Amino acid sequence: MIPLRRATVSLVAGILLLTGWQAAAEDWPNWRGPHADGVSRETGLLKSWPATGPKLLWKRSLPGGYSSVVVSGGRLFTQSAQAKEEIVLCLDAATGEPAWEFRYPADYDKHPGLDQRFKSGPRSTPTVAGEHVYSLGTTGLLHCLEAKTGKKVWSRDLLQMAGRAIPEFGYCASPLVAGDLVFVHPGGTKGNSLAALNRRDGSTVWQALDDPIGYSSPILIEADGAPQLIHFTAAGVTAVSPKDGKLLWRYPWKTEYDLNVATPIHAGGQVFISSNYGHGAALLRLKPGAAPEEVYKSLAMQSHFSTPVLFEGHLYGFSNDRLRCLNFATGEMKWDQRGLGRGSVLVADRQLYILGEQGELVLAEATPTGYVERGRWKALEQGPCWNVPVLAHGRLYARNLNTLVAVDVARP
Repeated sequence: MIPLRRATVSLVAGILLLTGWQAAAEDWPNWRGPHADGVSRETGLLKSWPATGPKLLWKRSLPGGYSSVVVSGGRLFTQSAQAKEEIVLCLDAATGEPAWEFRYPADYDKHPGLDQRFKSGPRSTPTVAGEHVYSLGTTGLLHCLEAKTGKKVWSRDLLQMAGRAIPEFGYCASPLVAGDLVFVHPGGTKGNSLAALNRRDGSTVWQALDDPIGYSSPILIEADGAPQLIHFTAAGVTAVSPKDGKLLWRYPWKTEYDLNVATPIHAGGQVFISSNYGHGAALLRLKPGAAPEEVYKSLAMQSHFSTPVLFEGHLYGFSNDRLRCLNFATGEMKWDQRGLGRGSVLVADRQLYILGEQGELVLAEATPTGYVERGRWKALEQGPCWNVPVLAHGRLYARNLNTLVAVDVARP
């Protein structure tokens, strides 16, 4: 017979362990996660992997597109394409079993301005907010769907809103939902480049500016006691009031092919941006009522498409095809690792979860002292793997143009 005191202690310890894991686990409902920074606050994750990799939970064929996944309420949402249709897909996050799919016409051949190399499917990642999921397709069709059923609530055509032809690489930015608004970048040239829509019915709240599309997803920050909506357009970094689209400041940043793709990073009153094609990165210090002050420019981080992750004062990300760590405040490179191609990264439990361009999942320490690898596994075949991996509730999700996998990375 166990003494009462010992039994009580054991019971309390068990409850604390259980509730501790539940408190540490979290959904990943939108682009770059619940905190919009590429960092998961989950703990209790494996610190190393066996040679065979983490436990494979499920694997599913999923053709078409560079959309990442989001996880909310036990369900996984992503986008794909098949037979001149785009598909918003909902799966059971634990098993991979389909819950529903929403298909709509998307004939890329009707848009000759779309680059032939990228007629593979949607690039944007869905956003889950409340009872709805918001998706944006390559041809600019924005949908609001019921998250439980996939039933369409409303839709808008960004090409019509902008009065333009399709961008060369299609629409790539993920919808940003905040409060009662959905923020998108139609890319028009007559005061209709940026837009805020009513999230309930899709009606236009405001449109503003003439900035051409740069393919980056917007962020919402607070600076000088007021919210700012920041878009990284083809013209540079543009900050507007989320209430009415009024221009607050801009910082010119022109890149070859208009490819400003990586999402801006905000921390400590500063904004970090990065592009490829020899342009590099810049750190901007925000100033009340004025254009930001340039802290530094650096070629040490040249983001082709994936966004670096800021963790404990250091940036971890891909500079073209090299994984690097940079000091956020100074731009100093701390280490450089080659061999993974143009991949992407997230941070969880003080570890880097890296998806290489050819489908290798890699676990490494999130430390500026040096690159320390703790596991490597060939998760996906037939690259390129340009879809950003996601971690939610102890499960790591990775996909490419053909396949979606889920692996267990929680400690037993």
